[in-house]
Amino acid sequence: MIEAFEEIYEERVEKLQSLMASDNIGGFLFTASPNLLYMTGFSEGQMPRFLSLLVPTCHEPVFLVPALYEEQIRENTWIKMIQPWTDGEDPFAKMQSIFSGKGLDSSTIAVDDTLWSFFLLNLKEQLPKVRFISGGKYMKPLRRIKSPYEKELMMRIGAMTDDVMEKTIAFLKPGLSELDIVDFIESELRKLGASPSTAQPIVGSGQYSAQPHYRPQTEKVIQQGDAVVLDFGGTLKHYHSDMTRTVFIGEPDKEFQKIYNAVREAHDAAMAFAKPGVKCEDVDSVARRVISDYGYGEYFIHRTGHGIGLEVHEEPYIVQGNTAILEPGMAFSIEPGIYIPGRYGVRIEDCGIVCDNGIEPFTEFPAELTVS
Repeated sequence: MIEAFEEIYEERVEKLQSLMASDNIGGFLFTASPNLLYMTGFSEGQMPRFLSLLVPTCHEPVFLVPALYEEQIRENTWIKMIQPWTDGEDPFAKMQSIFSGKGLDSSTIAVDDTLWSFFLLNLKEQLPKVRFISGGKYMKPLRRIKSPYEKELMMRIGAMTDDVMEKTIAFLKPGLSELDIVDFIESELRKLGASPSTAQPIVGSGQYSAQPHYRPQTEKVIQQGDAVVLDFGGTLKHYHSDMTRTVFIGEPDKEFQKIYNAVREAHDAAMAFAKPGVKCEDVDSVARRVISDYGYGEYFIHRTGHGIGLEVHEEPYIVQGNTAILEPGMAFSIEPGIYIPGRYGVRIEDCGIVCDNGIEPFTEFPAELTVS
């Protein structure tokens, strides 16, 4: 089993410090977020208690934590300087003291883009001479490029997702509810040692297959003649997979087969086109052109793909207007779709990592039309 060693996190901090130094930034303030997980290995959702890691450009990081998290953080992160605060104390005054002690109380500080406004307003009150700016400029370039450690994790969770997709399609039959399928998917992921994604699997049948982000809300039963969109992923050590296949229950009509062929060709064309040096928006254009040539351009209503890693949706986004250039190590989805309101929808999605001469998929279950 692979593990993230302390050296990985230290290297990430050093890269961040180098980026900040070039812009004369005094430091970076992290909150409970995927960025904090990336830097420390500590995972926690946003909370009403203030928890923050200060990474100064020229000093050792300091973790200001609620006292009830102190032992957990000492055991599970590499950070040496940890300052706890109790519920009777003002954490923002303690952070002001940390800033003053490091000579940062008149500096420019980058902050996590997910920092709650309530926290930021309190910090600004305690630190009126500090200029706070968005930290996305510094964190996004680091997280966009996956390391060999990250790639290995994503390859493993992708293979598990392939396995569960195969089992789920075999399990599908009329009479099962969409929620039965959701339960099956999540159970099979756990059996393999993965965790279900934070988002509920999409199991959209019949007319609901035409709603791209449909979530099963009722005990809708799968019926003969339904298209069924299966969109799900798992997590392994916090890294995500994401995959979509569309299955037809019974014999599909000719238009459905045409739509499926259009989506499949768009998916394959975009996967083949993606390589280092190509613009993100040009990958989107390749998929969109195929679907438009089939006459269904108006029914392709979302971007072609999204980045993936510690979050299901992160940079780079494969969308019109994104002129970012693909580089080796970037990981993202390719997921064109066509959605005919009130009738059915088709989406095919795979994720991959850019390599030297193309994209290496880490979800690979066959994309041929499956009739169940």
